[in-house]
Amino acid sequence: MAPLVPVFSADTLPDHVNTVRRNFQDKKRKGTQVDLKECPLLEMMQYSCNPPQEAIPQPGVVVCKPVVRLFRRCAGGLTVETTSWEPIRQAEENRTHMAETKA
Repeated sequence: MAPLVPVFSADTLPDHVNTVRRNFQDKKRKGTQVDLKECPLLEMMQYSCNPPQEAIPQPGVVVCKPVVRLFRRCAGGLTVETTSWEPIRQAEENRTHMAETKA
C-alpha cells in the first residue's frame, strides 16, 4: 500500500517545500531554506484524452485537450510542481506592485 500523502492548500506550498516527513513527523529540510520564487520556472505540456463532456465524437475520433503544468527546479535537484501556486504568487506580486505605485 502506498504511504499516506498529506493534503494542503497551494498557498502553503513554500512552507511544505522546506519540510520533510519521516515516520509521520514533519522535520525541517537540511541545508538552506528553499525560496520557490528564486527557482527557475519550467513548463510541461500534457494532453488529457478523457471521454468528452460535450458530445459523443464520431467513431475513431479521439479528442485531446492540452494541460499546462508548471514546475520550479531548485538547487540540489529539488523539483516542485507549482501549477496551482503560480496564480497565487502572481496575485500577491500584483498586490505588492499596486501598493508600491500608490505610495
